[in-house]
Amino acid sequence: MKKIICKLLVMKLLLTGCAAYYPQLVDIPLIEEKGDIRLNTGCFIAMDFEDILNAGVNGTFSAGVTDMLAVQGYASLDALLRWHFQGALGIFNAYENNTVIEMYAGYGLGTGGWWNMLFDFYDLCFMQFNIGQTNAVNGNIDFGMGLKGGYVFYDYTQYNMNYEYKMTKNNSWIIEPSMFVRFGGKHVKMNIMVNYLWADNIPKPYYFPVSVGMGVNFKFGNSKKESL
Repeated sequence: MKKIICKLLVMKLLLTGCAAYYPQLVDIPLIEEKGDIRLNTGCFIAMDFEDILNAGVNGTFSAGVTDMLAVQGYASLDALLRWHFQGALGIFNAYENNTVIEMYAGYGLGTGGWWNMLFDFYDLCFMQFNIGQTNAVNGNIDFGMGLKGGYVFYDYTQYNMNYEYKMTKNNSWIIEPSMFVRFGGKHVKMNIMVNYLWADNIPKPYYFPVSVGMGVNFKFGNSKKESL
């Protein structure tokens, strides 16, 4: 019985876990200074309006290149080998009470699909604002939130039972609020993150509004604060 249930769950993920776009769990790094490097790797589950699930893995690289300028790269891959890549350039400001504010702007692209649809590449232009606190509770906890806004350019081919198809081009505004908490040591922490997606022009059956992820966050670089 357990084997049958497991097989049904896997089939549910692989056969119906499809969408045009789902909220991407990009790490909120909270870069504090030049040379501050964050590497986050993990897995995620995305859910749609019909309790259908999608799962995958992702990773984010973030680094402070000056005392106010940061770069970021992100990639994800889901169970059906659909991928998303994005890169961003940002500015940040770290305060003495360990509060950090960041603003990123960037470009992403990826693929998506549904059981009766084939989505070609989509393009995403976006900006994201992050705020949070690092090294709380004796340096063991980071927490914060982000707000991402962007515009998606996508087109897809829809098939019916007679294998006839219809090609459609469409665009949509998106808003993605997110929250996270990291806990552990100063250089290695567990990361838990939740994202929500609002889209004004993607049909509800074709996008997942919620993503939940867990991963490991690594911090590299020599900190000026720790050397003082």
